[in-house]
Amino acid sequence: MFLTNVLFLLSATAGAAFCIAIDALRLPRKPFLPLLPEELCTPETIVGICKNFPVSELPLDGQLSDVELIENPEISSNCNILIVKLHWENPKPDLPDSLFIKIPSPVFTTRLFLNIIESWQLETSFFRNIAPDLPIMTPRTYAAVARGSRFCLIQENLRCDPAVELFTNFDMSAGPDLNRVRQCLDTFARLHSVHYNWTDSQRHALLPLDHHLGLGKRMRHVAPAINSLSLTPCRRRSPGVISDELAEVYRLTMSHWPALIEHWFAERRSLCHGDSHLGNFYLHGNEMGMLDFQAVHWGNGIRDVQYFLIDSLPVPVLAQHERELVSYYVDRRALHGSAVEFDTTWEQYRSFSFHTWMTMVASVGLAAMNAEQDELMQEILRRTVAAIKRLDYPGWLTDFLIIRGPAG
Repeated sequence: MFLTNVLFLLSATAGAAFCIAIDALRLPRKPFLPLLPEELCTPETIVGICKNFPVSELPLDGQLSDVELIENPEISSNCNILIVKLHWENPKPDLPDSLFIKIPSPVFTTRLFLNIIESWQLETSFFRNIAPDLPIMTPRTYAAVARGSRFCLIQENLRCDPAVELFTNFDMSAGPDLNRVRQCLDTFARLHSVHYNWTDSQRHALLPLDHHLGLGKRMRHVAPAINSLSLTPCRRRSPGVISDELAEVYRLTMSHWPALIEHWFAERRSLCHGDSHLGNFYLHGNEMGMLDFQAVHWGNGIRDVQYFLIDSLPVPVLAQHERELVSYYVDRRALHGSAVEFDTTWEQYRSFSFHTWMTMVASVGLAAMNAEQDELMQEILRRTVAAIKRLDYPGWLTDFLIIRGPAG
């Protein structure tokens, strides 16, 4: 099985590289999807993308005369984030002064990886088809498109809104206060409730399983290959964090991956964010909104909750309040019309703790990060290892394998 998955990963890598090469040749596709900031920052490019791939209307009757790239564009761990200033010939109150734009990373290996796991297709599909009807805040999106190896997401610039609070790497490291945590948990409960009573056919018509992070045709093979190959380099970059005993638990999990992935995603009734740490929230007034839906999928809502709590809270704080916070989430689910039972939810929380650990193992082991990102990822890795021990994930895994039996 491992060899099959690795061969599938190599095939997907070759396909993604070929797709990137084709787009680099600039074959005649219109409108043009930019790779470089200077290619993006023209009125013709912005107007062309907004007209051809609209999500919500960007009024263009003010006649966009110039687009100015604000200095020091941010290259995140997975894409290029740009803030552009707009100059209008006929300024009006409803015309934005600036935009927040995502385009592919200029780093080839990052671009290759994101094409392999198809994150951009997920995020652009989410903002085009799902976000406008959600009961939680998301950034207003003017245009969203993924085509070939490239994508473009044009949104309102929340950074220029004095009423909005965004969360930084420092906030992630320090951890939010418990009132903020409860606000985030209520946001999860509303998100996880909205499609809960839909049929599978209704849900899959809105967001097909094709790009699902665990069950998609490609990711069913690519994900376990990446996760298996990540452990050794992660341990090399983080000596002493993952013991030999825990490394064996990790390998045992991966050896039973097909059965576990079916168990984890047996219930797919909720829309899950998928990358639900504090940095992907924002505060507007007394309400939390969410950003960056590159891992959105149908699943069990508790997966978002454990990912958020384990990633975002320092170990001593979470150890003291963990059951209480999970109980609060369960209560909010009932309030928002999709009641779940605490004991079952708690056991699911324990089982999904592996997902957060696995994500950090892959991030630390394989991702290219700057010094600040690496420091944060190392801290979160330590939090995930502490959770694996505190929640006794090894014990849960043993029980699962015993109940499942040798024939599965």
